[in-house]
Amino acid sequence: MITSRTMLGLLALCGVSACAPKSSGSAAAFTPQDSTAIAAEAEKWRTTSMARDFDQFATTLSDDVVLYPPNAPPTVGKDASMTYVKSYPPITKFEVTISEVGGHGDVGFDRGDFVTTAKLPNGTEVNDQGSFMSVFRRQADGSWKHSRVMWHSNLPVPAPAAPAAAPATKARSTKTP
Repeated sequence: MITSRTMLGLLALCGVSACAPKSSGSAAAFTPQDSTAIAAEAEKWRTTSMARDFDQFATTLSDDVVLYPPNAPPTVGKDASMTYVKSYPPITKFEVTISEVGGHGDVGFDRGDFVTTAKLPNGTEVNDQGSFMSVFRRQADGSWKHSRVMWHSNLPVPAPAAPAAAPATKARSTKTP
């Protein structure tokens, strides 16, 4: 007869083993073809951003993507990320230099530098340059999608506008009548 202690021990063992990472023997090798595929996906991000082709841009993102834009909270999930991307001003210049691509198994990354120009609604152009790092995950169909993307500006934060001068006050007369 199985005691309650033995049963509890068996259940705990089953629970622990169910939470353990599954091993398929060996992780898939990260190949030069994987590096090429990641670089192509990064290029697709760049070109579809400039073209404002949001349908194609969405194909570069995993469903659980998280974007970490500068000076803003992270966007979690494809829908929130697409809302953020669609609200961004039109990009008229977007240059990317990839410095490194690597990975292991089904996880890859790229990092590098960018230069952008965006056009604000009032017609003003805003230039930026900075660095980025992206994590990619291999999908079931073998393609690579952006899973986590972080970027920041290398430019200094603009100085705050000078406060408006206080209006001059009329001095009261101190003469006595």
